[in-house]
Amino acid sequence: MGASIQNKLSICIACYGDDLTALLEAIEKGKENLPSNWTLELIAGDQHPEPAAKANAWETQFSLLYLHHPNGLGRGNNRNTIARASTGDYLLFLDADALPVDPEQFLTNYCTALINADVVVGGTAYKSGSSSLRHTIGRRKEVIPAHIRIRKPHANFSAFNFAIARSVFLKHSFDESLKDYGHEDTLFGQELRYACKTVTHIENAAYHLDDDSDAEFLDKTDGAIDNLVWLIREGKIDEEVKLFAVYRKLQRTGAVHLMKVLRILLARGIRALLVGGLRSVLLYDFYKLLRMSGHAIKIGRRNF
Repeated sequence: MGASIQNKLSICIACYGDDLTALLEAIEKGKENLPSNWTLELIAGDQHPEPAAKANAWETQFSLLYLHHPNGLGRGNNRNTIARASTGDYLLFLDADALPVDPEQFLTNYCTALINADVVVGGTAYKSGSSSLRHTIGRRKEVIPAHIRIRKPHANFSAFNFAIARSVFLKHSFDESLKDYGHEDTLFGQELRYACKTVTHIENAAYHLDDDSDAEFLDKTDGAIDNLVWLIREGKIDEEVKLFAVYRKLQRTGAVHLMKVLRILLARGIRALLVGGLRSVLLYDFYKLLRMSGHAIKIGRRNF
């Protein structure tokens, strides 16, 4: 019998001054069960102005390639830069605040799935105990079983925890025009759909350990909505995005004008309620729609 095909998985971690120790230790655990014909490399791209104090230790202990970009690249560009520095056949993208739910099998599950798939999404989980707005919304909106995600595989794409063939990624990388937080994964999922790339969903979740305050989370929400509006104007997003689909219905019925008035009257008060401890997903969604209605949106035409 011939020798088995050797594969390399490049683990690509996008960070901003984060302590990567727990994530790197979890990856180290997973290496013990890695199939014999797979090898790993670890690369982190850090956009914080100051290099991580533990960078040298990580490089020594975990064989991490640490790339520091003190002037910032933007979220998409950072991921693309990590990918270009990689040498693996496959890329596993993890946010710095991710932690595998099952570290022993996490890497093995991806390696198994990647043999027959170009793009694999593992899913998101949240630890119990936190009552922050971020975790409340995340548990309701992001913790979705694979058999549900697969019904709309591209719309349910998440860049938080996914793997992809390197050859596919280099042809369909992240849009570098988006510099700040929000909807870069929405756009990437749609680009994969336009390119007719199949997205496979599996149960291989990572905990989202984000510790943003309620005010910080709503600031990020505002930025994400502004990003979405820009994408709509540029013709880069279609109505498979749920919030955009709702907004289009409001436009068609003329109700968007009422929303503009309600934004002036209610948005600040709703934000205060959410920051003050009210945990309503419905109110949070309404807040996003109010934010969106504050923009003058002309639907752009996509250029293929």
